[in-house]
Amino acid sequence: MPIKPIDLQTLFMQLSQVGKEQAAAKDGALLHAHLHGTAVKRLEDEAAKAVQRPKDDQAAAKSVNGDGGSGAGAQGGERRREEKPAEDGEAETISDPSLGGHVDISG
Repeated sequence: MPIKPIDLQTLFMQLSQVGKEQAAAKDGALLHAHLHGTAVKRLEDEAAKAVQRPKDDQAAAKSVNGDGGSGAGAQGGERRREEKPAEDGEAETISDPSLGGHVDISG
């Protein structure tokens, strides 16, 4: 069955529409990949900026230096610490009875 000129005329008129559809399908895949990439990058940036809480509070408390090497502890000569001996696996609790008893407003 041969192609007649009227058939070619119909095909040529629709050729631009077919080209547009092919370009839209190609660009749609690229656009989808780009949007997915930006969403993943945004989530990674938010995760990097977020403050992460430790999974175990006791593990975070053990990492603190127990000898009180800070300058504020050395200046307060009246400070006393009441330490209770640590039992099997329990965290050591330190309380200060003079905490909040003296407020220096001289600056």
